[in-house]
Amino acid sequence: MTEIVRKLEVLLFITREPLKKKKIQSLLGVDPKTAHNAIEILRKEYRQDGKGITVKEFGDEVQLSTNDLYADLVIEALALSDDKGLGNATLEVLSIIAYQQPITKVQIDHLRGVNSDYSIRLLVEKDLIESVSHLDTIGSPKLYTTTGKFLRTFNLETLNDLPEVEALR
Repeated sequence: MTEIVRKLEVLLFITREPLKKKKIQSLLGVDPKTAHNAIEILRKEYRQDGKGITVKEFGDEVQLSTNDLYADLVIEALALSDDKGLGNATLEVLSIIAYQQPITKVQIDHLRGVNSDYSIRLLVEKDLIESVSHLDTIGSPKLYTTTGKFLRTFNLETLNDLPEVEALR
């Protein structure tokens, strides 16, 4: 198992984007349980040693990531703002989509009381949301959901990690 864990570490290190668990299984030539165990072993190794790097899962994807303890340093070093370059209106649209997905543009506009074209276009361009299907109604409006990049950008493993709406008030 040690060799599999080391190979997993190399794969996660050399890839910029998260790897799908199925891709990990394929590259390592192992079954899902072995891949899962290797991910858990590697995660524990990083956690035990208090490293600046950690193993994160985002849905069905796995990635090496910086330890949350050093988020301020990373933000300062990369000169990133807390809002990831998104204005308040765009963050509002992203929040609505995150909590109400799947949702149409018309529904978003109704909730906000203003047109959301620009924000939706920007969020699609930044790959934070995507159109997954169409609502089965007149005009077949697009249904929007968040993406894996949304989860990674906001350091969420799943949508269940979003703060409760009551906690935001």
